[in-house]
Amino acid sequence: MSRRPLALSACAALAVPACVVPEPGPPPEALFVTLAAARSADTFYHLPFPSDLRRTAEGRLDLTGLPEPSPLLPRYRQAIEDHLDGFGLNAAMFARFSGPLDTTRLPDPAGTLEPAAPVYLVDVDPDSPGRGQRVPLVLAYRAEESSTIGADALIARPYPGFALDEGTTYALVITDRLGATASTVFSAARAAAPATDPEVVAIQAAYAPLWAYLDEPGGDERGTVVSAAVFTTQHATDVVPAVRAAIAAVPAPSATGLVLFADNPGYVVYDGSFDAPSFQRGLPPYDTEGDIVIGADGLAVVQRTETLRFAVAIPDGPVPLTGWPLAVYQHGTGGDYHSFVDDGTAARLASEGIASVSMDQVLHGPRNPGRSPDLDFFNFTNPLAARDNVVQGAADCFSLARLGLGLSVDDQGRTNTFDRDRLYYFGHSQGSTTGALYVAFADDLKAAVLSGSAGGLYLSLIHKTEPVDIPSAVSALLRDDPLDENTPSLAILQTWIERGDALNYGKFYARAPGPRSDGSGPLAPRNVLQTDGLVDTYSPNINIRALAVAIGGDQVTPVLEPIEGLALRQRTPVSAPVSANLAGATVAVAQYPQRQGSDGHFVVFDVPTAMIQAQRFLGSHARTGVATVEVP
Repeated sequence: MSRRPLALSACAALAVPACVVPEPGPPPEALFVTLAAARSADTFYHLPFPSDLRRTAEGRLDLTGLPEPSPLLPRYRQAIEDHLDGFGLNAAMFARFSGPLDTTRLPDPAGTLEPAAPVYLVDVDPDSPGRGQRVPLVLAYRAEESSTIGADALIARPYPGFALDEGTTYALVITDRLGATASTVFSAARAAAPATDPEVVAIQAAYAPLWAYLDEPGGDERGTVVSAAVFTTQHATDVVPAVRAAIAAVPAPSATGLVLFADNPGYVVYDGSFDAPSFQRGLPPYDTEGDIVIGADGLAVVQRTETLRFAVAIPDGPVPLTGWPLAVYQHGTGGDYHSFVDDGTAARLASEGIASVSMDQVLHGPRNPGRSPDLDFFNFTNPLAARDNVVQGAADCFSLARLGLGLSVDDQGRTNTFDRDRLYYFGHSQGSTTGALYVAFADDLKAAVLSGSAGGLYLSLIHKTEPVDIPSAVSALLRDDPLDENTPSLAILQTWIERGDALNYGKFYARAPGPRSDGSGPLAPRNVLQTDGLVDTYSPNINIRALAVAIGGDQVTPVLEPIEGLALRQRTPVSAPVSANLAGATVAVAQYPQRQGSDGHFVVFDVPTAMIQAQRFLGSHARTGVATVEVP
């Protein structure tokens, strides 16, 4: 495909395209060809993407013809074809036209939910409880061709935070209200009469869920639809319950070499080590392999055992009859098992009567000697590790919690034990990325603080500038110009990474809790406070807010910048104190201006209001059983 300068309409960048009005003439045709005609780089997007026509009889994906402007893309295509059973949960969708679109017809995200929307995404799965429900879209139009897709392309993205349901069939529906016409192939496929051309027969079969939906009374009919992409999503999150079960199946860890590290005002710190299962194939830093495999028994397969450093901080004073409340802490990229002491979290939690326990994160310290965790954790050049490093981090949370709850620490005549009924989580940056998966499925967890937490890989790849300039690196690696939210190659990376993307786990916190490990029913909704520091260059604010939308709680005043996606969930800002605001749990996101000379990423460590609200959020639950976002 030739590479000409690409022009994205400015209005499309605002998600309300209203600038391109074609010259008078015949309406454009929505490009739609048979699969056989869409298996080269030049024609790949002549068939709307994604499409169940690109699924094999075995349920795998076949992306033959995918434009691959860099050597990195074939690795991701191969990983997708080898491992995934469906398409992305947050990835962009694409449809091309024979000429310019009248972008004044394209709605904003709320408008895509309206009955008369010219373009919309709808659940058409006959077995889905959400059948007929729409997902809000961000729409954009590209007039000029790019490195990977031709001119006159419509791009539709699920609004950040509205991840699609797993294992579910959806249809991106394009109607004649957009001012376009259907191709000969699509016209034949949408006809009620069975086709005779084998290629059209295949389209009719793949699109059967859409035809059944359109044939029902009310709404659009087949004749009003000029193009569509019908596709089934992958199963992504089942890996975490598989890890949880595998950890429960091995002997509980025990501490070795426990020694006093520090006797600080208000608390003491003990260091030790313990053995924990590693589920990633291969060896660090995972230049190859690094993936996690689920066995035939449904459990994640343990590959080896790692001896890991840990530290536990214990408040001064009498030990509670039920043991100390315990917070599992995970540090950010570049930190270590003592970060919770260095950043003051251990002291602040101790002041609330809460003990805390921490360890070296994935690919940190002795787990990856002589290497940079800044590069190795994200590891874009190896798709397997890039995805499953995050999952291993979640596995470590389960192991660390199990260790901590089983500890008995003798300290100057006190026997310190820990209370399973008051288990909490505190994650920062990378720790909130890995912890986001753990929080979704931890049986005993009661409340969590997520600092600098983010979701949506494709957004991170174009906005994250610290501690590494990710956009520059990704641009050089992908060679798909221009690099923005609507770049097709980013949709491919997003499709692959879904297993490790926090956006797919947010709903499990309170809106739709996941299953308990014993199968006895759903988990209790968990209390979650998410911090949003302005401006965050490590976890871009757009990613933090995408996760907030996925979680679906309330924005706490003062509102420094509105999180517009929460309005799409019918949530409105609330003032502190906040408690029991979502499904009986306290679920909120609070914003704080960065400290002068610092970065918004660190507000929970250097902005007093953020520090106080975070520690008291967990402290209030430890004292009363109700987590509260308090007035600082």
